Amino acid sequence: MAGMLTLATLAADPDRFHLIDVRDAEDYATAHVTGAMHIPLVALEDRAGELPAGRTPVTICGKGGGRSAEGAEILNRLGHPDAVWLEGGTIGWLAQNT
Repeated sequence: MAGMLTLATLAADPDRFHLIDVRDAEDYATAHVTGAMHIPLVALEDRAGELPAGRTPVTICGKGGGRSAEGAEILNRLGHPDAVWLEGGTIGWLAQNT
């Protein structure tokens, strides 16, 4: 099972992580974490090769734990064993950082 990353850990060392927003295009357009790459969950398996090396992949959805947990599991299975999902998701991040 993929691990979870806390908002505090991300805030403390953001350059260590590569953020991937796995929501659909409409949700992403409404609000997203600045710098997050948009790859909808349905396309994640096909586009996993686009992730940069050297940074821990962190999947993000709206509240955290649904689509993001599934996305981290997909990445774990595809050779990114360090992939995690963001606790609190986009909503939590924006609440603390805007």
